[in-house]
Amino acid sequence: MRSARVVIVVTFLLLCLASFAQEQARPNFTGVWKLDLHRSELSAAAPDTVTLYIHQNDPDFHLRSTEIRHGKSLAWSVHGRTDGKTLEYKNREGTRITHMYWQGEQLVLEVKNDSKRGDQQQTVYRYSLADDGRTLIASEKSNDHEARWVFTKSG
Repeated sequence: MRSARVVIVVTFLLLCLASFAQEQARPNFTGVWKLDLHRSELSAAAPDTVTLYIHQNDPDFHLRSTEIRHGKSLAWSVHGRTDGKTLEYKNREGTRITHMYWQGEQLVLEVKNDSKRGDQQQTVYRYSLADDGRTLIASEKSNDHEARWVFTKSG
Protein backbone atom coordinates (compact mmCIF):
# COMPACT_ATOMS: atom_id res chain seq x y z
CA MET A 1 0.00 0.00 0.00
CA ARG A 2 2.76 2.43 0.93
CA SER A 3 4.78 1.62 -2.22
CA ALA A 4 1.70 2.32 -4.36
CA ARG A 5 1.42 5.80 -2.79
CA VAL A 6 5.11 6.43 -3.43
CA VAL A 7 4.68 5.44 -7.10
CA ILE A 8 1.67 7.76 -7.43
CA VAL A 9 3.51 10.69 -5.83
CA VAL A 10 6.65 10.13 -7.92
CA THR A 11 4.57 9.84 -11.10
CA PHE A 12 2.73 13.06 -10.25
CA LEU A 13 6.00 14.90 -9.61
CA LEU A 14 7.48 13.66 -12.90
CA LEU A 15 4.39 14.86 -14.79
CA CYS A 16 4.66 18.27 -13.12
CA LEU A 17 8.34 18.51 -14.04
CA ALA A 18 7.63 17.50 -17.63
CA SER A 19 4.90 20.14 -17.87
CA PHE A 20 7.23 22.78 -16.41
CA ALA A 21 10.02 21.80 -18.80
CA GLN A 22 7.63 22.05 -21.76
CA GLU A 23 6.57 25.55 -20.70
CA GLN A 24 10.22 26.59 -20.28
CA ALA A 25 11.02 25.37 -23.82
CA ARG A 26 8.59 27.86 -25.38
CA PRO A 27 10.33 30.64 -27.28
CA ASN A 28 10.28 34.29 -26.33
CA PHE A 29 9.79 36.64 -29.28
CA THR A 30 10.89 39.83 -27.50
CA GLY A 31 13.01 42.06 -29.69
CA VAL A 32 13.15 44.42 -32.63
CA TRP A 33 12.66 42.61 -35.92
CA LYS A 34 13.37 43.94 -39.45
CA LEU A 35 11.61 42.53 -42.52
CA ASP A 36 13.79 40.47 -44.88
CA LEU A 37 11.99 40.99 -48.20
CA HIS A 38 14.16 38.48 -50.07
CA ARG A 39 13.16 35.60 -47.80
CA SER A 40 9.51 36.61 -47.42
CA GLU A 41 6.63 35.38 -49.58
CA LEU A 42 4.04 38.15 -49.82
CA SER A 43 0.87 37.91 -51.90
CA ALA A 44 0.36 41.68 -52.18
CA ALA A 45 2.72 44.49 -53.10
CA ALA A 46 5.56 44.49 -50.60
CA PRO A 47 6.11 47.45 -48.30
CA ASP A 48 9.46 49.26 -48.39
CA THR A 49 10.25 48.29 -44.79
CA VAL A 50 8.54 46.75 -41.78
CA THR A 51 9.82 46.79 -38.22
CA LEU A 52 8.20 44.76 -35.45
CA TYR A 53 8.65 45.68 -31.82
CA ILE A 54 7.66 42.71 -29.65
CA HIS A 55 7.52 42.59 -25.89
CA GLN A 56 6.62 39.19 -24.43
CA ASN A 57 6.36 38.69 -20.69
CA ASP A 58 4.15 35.62 -20.47
CA PRO A 59 1.27 35.66 -20.47
CA ASP A 60 1.33 39.22 -21.86
CA PHE A 61 2.31 39.68 -25.49
CA HIS A 62 2.45 43.05 -27.22
CA LEU A 63 3.41 43.62 -30.85
CA ARG A 64 3.77 47.00 -32.57
CA SER A 65 4.40 47.19 -36.30
CA THR A 66 5.74 50.17 -38.21
CA GLU A 67 5.52 49.90 -41.98
CA ILE A 68 6.82 52.26 -44.64
CA ARG A 69 5.08 52.07 -47.99
CA HIS A 70 5.76 54.60 -50.77
CA GLY A 71 7.25 56.98 -48.21
CA LYS A 72 4.21 56.87 -45.92
CA SER A 73 4.32 55.38 -42.44
CA LEU A 74 1.61 53.10 -41.07
CA ALA A 75 1.68 51.81 -37.50
CA TRP A 76 -0.57 49.34 -35.72
CA SER A 77 -0.37 47.25 -32.59
CA VAL A 78 -1.98 44.21 -31.05
CA HIS A 79 -2.08 42.80 -27.55
CA GLY A 80 -2.62 39.15 -26.71
CA ARG A 81 -2.29 36.66 -23.88
CA THR A 82 -0.19 33.54 -24.41
CA ASP A 83 -2.30 31.65 -21.85
CA GLY A 84 -5.25 31.37 -24.26
CA LYS A 85 -7.38 34.10 -22.71
CA THR A 86 -9.48 35.95 -25.29
CA LEU A 87 -9.26 39.76 -25.18
CA GLU A 88 -11.79 42.21 -26.62
CA TYR A 89 -11.11 45.87 -27.40
CA LYS A 90 -13.61 48.46 -28.53
CA ASN A 91 -12.54 51.57 -30.40
CA ARG A 92 -14.14 54.14 -32.68
CA GLU A 93 -13.88 51.83 -35.71
CA GLY A 94 -15.45 48.79 -34.04
CA THR A 95 -14.30 45.79 -32.02
CA ARG A 96 -11.07 43.77 -32.09
CA ILE A 97 -10.95 40.31 -30.51
CA THR A 98 -7.61 38.55 -30.01
CA HIS A 99 -7.08 34.93 -29.04
CA MET A 100 -3.55 33.62 -28.60
CA TYR A 101 -2.34 30.11 -27.78
CA TRP A 102 0.62 27.75 -28.18
CA GLN A 103 0.89 24.89 -30.65
CA GLY A 104 4.17 23.33 -29.60
CA GLU A 105 6.85 26.00 -30.08
CA GLN A 106 4.61 27.97 -32.42
CA LEU A 107 2.61 30.91 -31.06
CA VAL A 108 -0.76 31.36 -32.78
CA LEU A 109 -2.58 34.70 -32.77
CA GLU A 110 -6.15 34.92 -34.07
CA VAL A 111 -7.39 38.48 -34.65
CA LYS A 112 -10.99 39.29 -35.52
CA ASN A 113 -11.96 42.84 -36.43
CA ASP A 114 -15.63 43.78 -36.61
CA SER A 115 -16.17 47.30 -37.92
CA LYS A 116 -19.19 49.44 -37.14
CA ARG A 117 -19.96 49.36 -40.89
CA GLY A 118 -20.50 45.60 -40.66
CA ASP A 119 -17.20 44.54 -42.24
CA GLN A 120 -15.44 41.55 -40.72
CA GLN A 121 -11.78 40.63 -41.08
CA GLN A 122 -10.27 37.55 -39.49
CA THR A 123 -6.54 36.88 -39.61
CA VAL A 124 -4.48 34.06 -38.13
CA TYR A 125 -0.76 34.59 -37.51
CA ARG A 126 1.61 31.75 -36.63
CA TYR A 127 4.90 32.91 -35.11
CA SER A 128 8.01 30.76 -34.87
CA LEU A 129 11.74 31.29 -34.44
CA ALA A 130 14.56 29.85 -36.56
CA ASP A 131 18.34 30.19 -36.83
CA ASP A 132 18.87 29.97 -33.05
CA GLY A 133 16.37 32.76 -32.42
CA ARG A 134 17.81 35.20 -34.98
CA THR A 135 14.93 34.77 -37.45
CA LEU A 136 11.22 35.31 -36.83
CA ILE A 137 8.77 33.71 -39.24
CA ALA A 138 5.20 35.00 -39.25
CA SER A 139 2.77 33.04 -41.41
CA GLU A 140 -0.38 35.03 -42.07
CA LYS A 141 -3.73 33.76 -43.34
CA SER A 142 -6.81 35.96 -43.65
CA ASN A 143 -10.12 36.06 -45.52
CA ASP A 144 -8.46 37.11 -48.75
CA HIS A 145 -4.74 36.27 -48.70
CA GLU A 146 -1.81 34.31 -47.31
CA ALA A 147 1.73 35.50 -46.70
CA ARG A 148 4.97 34.38 -45.09
CA TRP A 149 6.86 37.24 -43.43
CA VAL A 150 10.49 36.64 -42.49
CA PHE A 151 12.21 39.01 -40.05
CA THR A 152 15.78 39.26 -38.82
CA LYS A 153 16.52 40.26 -35.25
CA SER A 154 18.01 43.72 -35.03
CA GLY A 155 20.86 44.31 -32.61
